[in-house]
Amino acid sequence: MSTFKFPEQKAVSLRHRIADDIRRAILEGKLKPGDRLLEVEMSKQMGVSRGPIREALRSLEQEGLLHSQPFKETVVAEFSTEEVVHVLIPIRLTVETYALRKALPHFGEADFAFLEQCLDSMRVNGEARDVVGLVESDLAFHEYIVVKSDVPNLMNIWSSIFTRIRMHFYMQDQHFEDVTTVWEQHRPLIEVMRTGNVDLAVAELSRHIYDTNLESLGIAVPPAPTSEK
Repeated sequence: MSTFKFPEQKAVSLRHRIADDIRRAILEGKLKPGDRLLEVEMSKQMGVSRGPIREALRSLEQEGLLHSQPFKETVVAEFSTEEVVHVLIPIRLTVETYALRKALPHFGEADFAFLEQCLDSMRVNGEARDVVGLVESDLAFHEYIVVKSDVPNLMNIWSSIFTRIRMHFYMQDQHFEDVTTVWEQHRPLIEVMRTGNVDLAVAELSRHIYDTNLESLGIAVPPAPTSEK
């Protein structure tokens, strides 16, 4: 394992607390892709038996944060630029632009108020250099649009990639020179959404996803694809 050490655990919701600690360590970069997780060593560090640790590892493997093979070691999953560009971004574009087309005609002031709260939270967390809080606020902004679409199958797809999106957001925000400006990148999208023009809003959302994701990776931004009506 790396030099990172887990804190000792209290016997309250043990499996979930262990999973939360491991997940946070991965998202904060304290555990790197390829780092090995050894149950015996973790058991000693946390002061708990290997059973709940094994359950937590299995749960995180299902989320895509860990990778293991039968009778072999468990390691932190790799998260490559290729996966971001060719898998995650296209899936996000498909899910979020379709959700926006369905959701925007039903948006009211209460919905925009929620998005504004997300922006306020992003601003506060960015100024505090709290990247974890910033990521959660950013995710809440995008997830709200998906939920508001009221398309069950779309929500299922979103849920299946949610943890990978969270992990990417965290890695992405670490590449920004100034995280205090992340909230500002969402302002043009809200302004266009307020016009009620679905086509313009979808185009702005596509631009937002492409620009923030690819530019943070140092990749030239190609034209965003035109979304199907």
